[in-house]
Amino acid sequence: MTTLFGVLLSAGGLAVAGWLVHARRAVAVTFGGGTTAIAFIGFAVLANAAPVIAGDHSSALIGLLVLALVGWLVATGPQRLWGPPGVWRRVCLGLAAALLLWCLGVDLLSGDGVYGSRLPAYATAGLLLLAAWLLGASATVSLGALAYTGLAVLSILTIPTAGYGQAWRACTDGQLEKCSVAGALFKSFYNSENYVALIASFVLVAAVCALRRAERLAVVAFCLLIIVATGSRTSYLALAAVGGWVLGAALLERRRSYPHIHFALCLALVVGAAATATYLTWSASRTTLSNRGNIWVHVREYIAGSEATGVGVSKWYYLRDIGEAPYHFFHSGYVLAIFSGGFVALTLWTFLLATLLRAPVVDGRALSAKAPVALFIVYSFTEVVWNPLSVDGLTWIVVLMVLTSSALGSADPVAPNEPDASADRPGPLARLRRVVGRQRVGQATTDARD
Repeated sequence: MTTLFGVLLSAGGLAVAGWLVHARRAVAVTFGGGTTAIAFIGFAVLANAAPVIAGDHSSALIGLLVLALVGWLVATGPQRLWGPPGVWRRVCLGLAAALLLWCLGVDLLSGDGVYGSRLPAYATAGLLLLAAWLLGASATVSLGALAYTGLAVLSILTIPTAGYGQAWRACTDGQLEKCSVAGALFKSFYNSENYVALIASFVLVAAVCALRRAERLAVVAFCLLIIVATGSRTSYLALAAVGGWVLGAALLERRRSYPHIHFALCLALVVGAAATATYLTWSASRTTLSNRGNIWVHVREYIAGSEATGVGVSKWYYLRDIGEAPYHFFHSGYVLAIFSGGFVALTLWTFLLATLLRAPVVDGRALSAKAPVALFIVYSFTEVVWNPLSVDGLTWIVVLMVLTSSALGSADPVAPNEPDASADRPGPLARLRRVVGRQRVGQATTDARD
């Protein structure tokens, strides 16, 4: 079965790569332009290939990629300095910057200061926020961009499978018994099958909400093949939880349009999630949730007395190096925030996610457009989907969620720079209809960007 799954994964990856090239115009539309699509998808793919290309120096390569992205954005448009047009997206990026600066300050001032070489990671995270700010100024991103970017990443992770034996990890026995239908756990060239399953889960949700007909079915089938091969129970549970959101969005949006979700509801959902994560952290035993509790027990013991401010993320690397903490990372985005910046950081994290949920869309499908955000909130209970204090192969997910301004982008090809001079001039009635249509569209757009 492992061989069969390996062939299927490689064939699927090749088919996806070929299809993305064939559908490059549709991909460009979801980013608002072909060059933006190439630049960002190239960044995401190379960031995920960094462990293979640079090995132990993958972080340095990712830093160079971020620097190159910022340089390209500045060089191609000075007007980008104004940032995203929507107030809510600016607030979201501002809260991310505040979270980064707070955690950096805590790390600098607590204990013996920043341990090891974490300062370059902080700088890279800051540059990435700058890139997101500049990108949001001109890119009109729809939810399909997340699906297409994720498919490009997944194709790189799956194409070598048939001829790469180390793409699989042996099934585990005993208390942490875990296996897949393939007879092994698909991990590609990463150390964990959960990493691959996480990307496939976000692509699946984005595809269900943004793609259409045959495209949707093909992408869902490919993502399910990957998730089944990984045997990731976290993905199964997270997708089951968010499936209700996706189904509810489809039903509600048939009745009326939703340019945004009420901020009070967004805040209630995220506060409830943060409170639940906090309760899990302080009530967990060492065997809770497949031994994730062992990490959380170490966290709460080490920050005892500093719960309000945390101790700085670099201290976790110190604890690992001296053998007083598990090798694995926090296995929870909420726990990462608490350890790095205490309840202050968790508060910033909470308002950031609530703002991200509240950010409006221009096509009236806010519930569908925010489905990946709902998945992010659920997934962050047991995995670090986004590390706001560094940049890795998953950071592109959050950047696209922040910049997404519609669920469905136009299906038409990218418009040329110059109008067609040979086109027939519209008659008086057509011009009148166009003027009325512009007024309505302009009014809807203004309301959506409150």
